[in-house]
Amino acid sequence: MTKKELLAILIALSACVIWSGNFVIAQGVNEWIKPFTLAFWRWLVAFIFILPIGLKATIKEWHLVRDNWKFMVVMGIIGIGFYNTLIYFAGQFTTTHHIAIVSATAPIGTLVIAGIMGVERLSRYKVLGAICAFIGALMVVTHGNPLTVFSQDWNNGDIILIFSTLIWAAWSVAITFKPKEMSTRTFLTAIMGIGTLFLLPCYLWEATYVAPTPFTLEAWGIYAYVGIMASVVAWFAWQYSVDNIGSVKTSLIYYSMPVFSGILAIIILDEPVETYHIIGFVLVCSGIIISNLRKLGIVKEK
Repeated sequence: MTKKELLAILIALSACVIWSGNFVIAQGVNEWIKPFTLAFWRWLVAFIFILPIGLKATIKEWHLVRDNWKFMVVMGIIGIGFYNTLIYFAGQFTTTHHIAIVSATAPIGTLVIAGIMGVERLSRYKVLGAICAFIGALMVVTHGNPLTVFSQDWNNGDIILIFSTLIWAAWSVAITFKPKEMSTRTFLTAIMGIGTLFLLPCYLWEATYVAPTPFTLEAWGIYAYVGIMASVVAWFAWQYSVDNIGSVKTSLIYYSMPVFSGILAIIILDEPVETYHIIGFVLVCSGIIISNLRKLGIVKEK
């Protein structure tokens, strides 16, 4: 392993630690920062932060944004407006462990949806990996007893998590249809602006009728963390790793998030770790490795 590859791995791990902090925040601040409020200020801060980086490219490529405005609106509403907002709603009902492990199955859902749509071939390894990861997630949401899946009273947060995971999987497939001529800076700047505008009326309603927006020093620290660190810094760190060690190896590092989230939840929120959390995490990790056996060169498939 070269120093450059090691650096890329460490940077990807740092991105996972940052994103894990976002999961802890989703659960830890739910009583005093409401979901739409947290989501709106997250993306407003992120948009303000990325604007100096992406404004020049966006102006230059505005014709691409204009010509593909329907696609951009959908991507902004789904990826920015919905996904993380649903995670913040889930944090009102479920634990950080559940959020991290169920969310970790999103790339498996991406593989399945991509296969069904014909974007990527759905091999037997991907199917087997998807089944393994699905069982792992099921272990978590059923508290270690998958046989009760149809008889138990489902936690509202877990239902929201499953829905948000499917949304992210669909978004991840849809992004492959991004105009090739459009730069990443333009794409991110545009969808962050669109998503923030979409969240604005939801935020104003929540701030008026549910709970006022906290503007304490601690609250601003939360907005800055989710807006700058989790939305911009971690994303660029992740892209650096993808560029240097490839998307497959980097995607495997993504599955360290439940570990980091669990450690942070134990330290900060005093959440207990149950046996089914560990089993579910192992199954999810196994699923993603199995689904990537061919890409990793471990097996060859005719």
